[in-house]
Amino acid sequence: MYRILILGFFLLTACGGKEVNLGNFDVKRFKNDRGGCRGERVNMIEDFKALKPNLLSLSENQITQSIGRYDFQILDRRNTKVYVYYFEKGEHCQFMQNKSNAQSVALYFNSVGLVREITFQRGHPLEQ
Repeated sequence: MYRILILGFFLLTACGGKEVNLGNFDVKRFKNDRGGCRGERVNMIEDFKALKPNLLSLSENQITQSIGRYDFQILDRRNTKVYVYYFEKGEHCQFMQNKSNAQSVALYFNSVGLVREITFQRGHPLEQ
């Protein structure tokens, strides 16, 4: 029994995933400005664009742990998820499901939960 517990512990610690390198990106400021409604994220768009190569192929858990909870989530065709993060104030600040024309980024996950694509747009990514 003791050996099984030790083996389980090693397996759990080995499955932690790769370390996410965010460089000088101000994660705390990004997380504290939910939906971009406080006006802090609007100045972070170019910094976020520089992160794009580091975020591709990360898991949903790694994304949530590194840059915070999404502002809006979409269940796309074939049960793939899209996480949307807004950078500026808009109609979504009153109710997150409101249509908004604010600058946003969308992280598209494949069927196994890894980021496959990142797009920047105004408003809802699936209405483009």
